Amino acid sequence: MPKALYWDTGDPYHYIRLAETKAGGTVSAQETLLVGGEDHRTGQADDADTRYARLEQWTRQRFPMAAEVRFRWSGQIMESVDGLAFIGRNPLDHENVYVVTGDSGTGIMHGTIAGLLITDLIQDRKNPWTGLYSPTRVTLGAAPDFAREAVNTASQYVDWLTAGDLEKDELVPVETGAIVRHGLMKVAMYRDTKGALQECGAVCPHLGGIVAWNHAEHTWDCPAHGSRFDPLGMVLNGPANENLHSTAFAAARE
Repeated sequence: MPKALYWDTGDPYHYIRLAETKAGGTVSAQETLLVGGEDHRTGQADDADTRYARLEQWTRQRFPMAAEVRFRWSGQIMESVDGLAFIGRNPLDHENVYVVTGDSGTGIMHGTIAGLLITDLIQDRKNPWTGLYSPTRVTLGAAPDFAREAVNTASQYVDWLTAGDLEKDELVPVETGAIVRHGLMKVAMYRDTKGALQECGAVCPHLGGIVAWNHAEHTWDCPAHGSRFDPLGMVLNGPANENLHSTAFAAARE
């Protein structure tokens, strides 16, 4: 198999590439096939084992010579509504602040483009890609997708009205998180390896979505805009730029 990056156009899509890894700590190397895909919106699914199984099945159908599965992990891909990165001056910021985000899984390509485009912007040179990748662009062709995403985001706030994952704090298993309702408040409860409960507010500080527990990665994920937090509520990924609050519900319980 030629060394390259391959991907299909399914939904959810799949992508593969080869990597060389050292075999058993020796100098000799062996080829490892990296397979990704079966994506879902952050915080809107908690079925990683099922998705890993589908990835393995998809792979073995196309690469019957594949050996054992050596590694499994997941990550977060920032996708724009039209599939192109946002590259250029950061909107509503100082003129000398530039951003590169929304790579949609093609960071190597967009990284190269960004190096060329932002260099030209800094030096005030014309570049034919300026409008195409502008963070303030409006893409009419992507309007239906944008509308669907807006509806999807709005629907996540229904979680404010639902019951929690569990009825009582003591039902939270060790090394697991769950949302428990305390009156009008929703609390993110995590039981650590020593059996002690760690709790913080379940409301994402970005725009108020209710976080959900990710069993595969042991994180709290916000289904509204994709922010992620560690088991103790410390922010890992934006757009949230602060931790889950630890005192908002405490006062209400006293």
